[in-house]
Amino acid sequence: MSEKDYRNELKKIFTGYKRLTPKIENALAEVGIFVTRKRNHVVLTLYCGAMQKSVSISSTGSDKREGLNIVAKIMKTLKTM
Repeated sequence: MSEKDYRNELKKIFTGYKRLTPKIENALAEVGIFVTRKRNHVVLTLYCGAMQKSVSISSTGSDKREGLNIVAKIMKTLKTM
């Protein structure tokens, strides 16, 4: 999957993000992102070969752009891997 396709898939998943639902968790697992719930946050674990990086996000979105901000965080983290 190309970087552009991956970003578009993440945008589909996080469109209208208000809170992390089981549907979103399953969709993230399908694209290779594993979810760990903490108290008020969610940790998304990204794997690229032998490397592992984590992205912390809020368990509830603050505004309508929250989903796009999460996608940007994930893509930025993947570029540093």
